[in-house]
Amino acid sequence: APSERAKMKDLGRVVAIATLLVCPNISSAFVHHPLGGSSKIHQMKLNFMCRAESASDDASMARRHLLQRALFGTGVAFSSLAAAGPLPALAFDNRMAPKGRYPPTPGSPKAGVGKGPQDGNLLYCFQAPNCFTSSTSPEDDPDHYYPPWLYTGKTREEAMADLVKLVKSYPPGQGGVDGGGWSIAAERPGYLWVQYESAKRGYIDDLELAIVEDGKVLVRSSSRLGFLDFTVNARRINWLAQQLPKAAAGWTCSTITPETHPAYFEKNDR
Repeated sequence: APSERAKMKDLGRVVAIATLLVCPNISSAFVHHPLGGSSKIHQMKLNFMCRAESASDDASMARRHLLQRALFGTGVAFSSLAAAGPLPALAFDNRMAPKGRYPPTPGSPKAGVGKGPQDGNLLYCFQAPNCFTSSTSPEDDPDHYYPPWLYTGKTREEAMADLVKLVKSYPPGQGGVDGGGWSIAAERPGYLWVQYESAKRGYIDDLELAIVEDGKVLVRSSSRLGFLDFTVNARRINWLAQQLPKAAAGWTCSTITPETHPAYFEKNDR
């Protein structure tokens, strides 16, 4: 018969799983393994934080990873978890910084990211000051609006080639951000989706570039998790916006500064 200690460990895992399920937008959690330094359930440690901003976190890679850890060793089969398949790699090949000591927390992209422009627009930004998009207006959302990149004297195909070359030239760790590297998640005619990873905690941000009409490129860069981004998205966009006109003729791009986005820098530049 199972020992009392084994029973308490299994009970601890069940509580951990229930905690994760009740908090569907969980961003990160860590369950000590083996659970419970003694037979007392209060010694099981759970550190977690719920995020209410995006329901898309429900199916996050981090949550699946944590569920797998919590389930390991219980002897209980969960067909739905098995059907999810193996977890994708949480590190990119071009990472330039060593991994941090924390479990990766990649999160999930906001619903709509990766699908490309819908009705001529990329996804809008949510309330948090960790996102910029060209698919709004300075009147409707001045804190998140970022002007489209403009080009002249070339076809859409040539403009797209410029964008692909630009993205592939991005140095991980520039400006102290994206030290975990990057990866092109989708490349289609007139559309790019790039994922960037932070060095220490493995946060993933999403960049989208879309040519929706001749001469104009919509830009969207956003964090998946958290509220503040500590100017990470601004530094990423600014590097790209500054390098593109240098690398290819005919481009006009704006940068994000305390003058253009005072509220963003007031909250993030600390």
